[in-house]
Amino acid sequence: MASHCQISTFALASGAHALARVLSVPGTLILITAAFLVSAVVFSPARRRLQALESAAERLGAGDLSARAPDAGADEVARVARAFNVMATELATRDEALRTSDRLRRQMVADVSHELKTPLTSMRGYVETLRLPDIALSPTQRSEYLDTIEHETRRLERIVEDLLDIARLENGVVAFERRYFATEQLFAHVVQRHRATAGGRDIEIVASVEASADQLFGDPYRLEQVVENLVANAIRHAPDGGRIELEADSVDDTAVIAVTDNGPGIAPEHIEHIFDRFYKVDAARASGTSGSGLGLSIARAIVGWHGGTIRVESRPGRTRFTVVLPQPAAEEPQRDQALSANL
Repeated sequence: MASHCQISTFALASGAHALARVLSVPGTLILITAAFLVSAVVFSPARRRLQALESAAERLGAGDLSARAPDAGADEVARVARAFNVMATELATRDEALRTSDRLRRQMVADVSHELKTPLTSMRGYVETLRLPDIALSPTQRSEYLDTIEHETRRLERIVEDLLDIARLENGVVAFERRYFATEQLFAHVVQRHRATAGGRDIEIVASVEASADQLFGDPYRLEQVVENLVANAIRHAPDGGRIELEADSVDDTAVIAVTDNGPGIAPEHIEHIFDRFYKVDAARASGTSGSGLGLSIARAIVGWHGGTIRVESRPGRTRFTVVLPQPAAEEPQRDQALSANL
């Protein structure tokens, strides 16, 4: 028993002596070196990634929206880097949207200025001519000048009204009165309004309404404005002696209104821009009186507020605008209203 205790005591003493050797100066240096190597291997990559993240944040703060941090891995640093990259991407997207909006606003101002300047310049020239004391004008010339001034005044008024319509529609301040209305009467109003202009160029306007589309649901006055703009556009581009067709049909739960002309058509590169404000195509469809360039934009906005779509298909000799409007489930008492009360 005594011998066993002596052995244990000797073992403890040996362990203490070995520990003392380890904790001596050389051993301490070895431990420090090992710790340094471990930290270099384990923590140095994370430190470099944090420095990269810090650098990316500084670049982003300085206005470089393309700055991104390395986000490989699954640790906390990688998660922070991914969150930073998502934020940077969203900022870049918003910045691009703001730049696009600003560019469109500047273009809008330039287009409006041009459209308003043209009639104003013409009016000013004729007014100055009429005021010149040294120029003797015949009654016929004076009447022509005054007619031109009146025409340009009305053109200026139409441009201002169209601009106001666009602003109201885009800002949602237009009240829509949706109800059932007689499609045939809507077409009749538009045809009557353009009868003189079309007749002067021997352009035939025909309208057809399928029985299923005799009464449609929507704001009749705003939808008449859509058809009015489409027909005015068709008359400008239809040839003398041409033909314009107005059609209405019903397919499932949608109404389809189409306006077709037999003009020279729209070039494919212009199709995607045809509904842009102030956009005007090349000379192939620029014959006759030029519009303000806002009619199709207004038509698209009105159709959009109805939850519908408008599209154009064109080839030489045929251009067709198609409006598709969603329709509610028909209720017979509403659809049986007298036609005279529907528009």
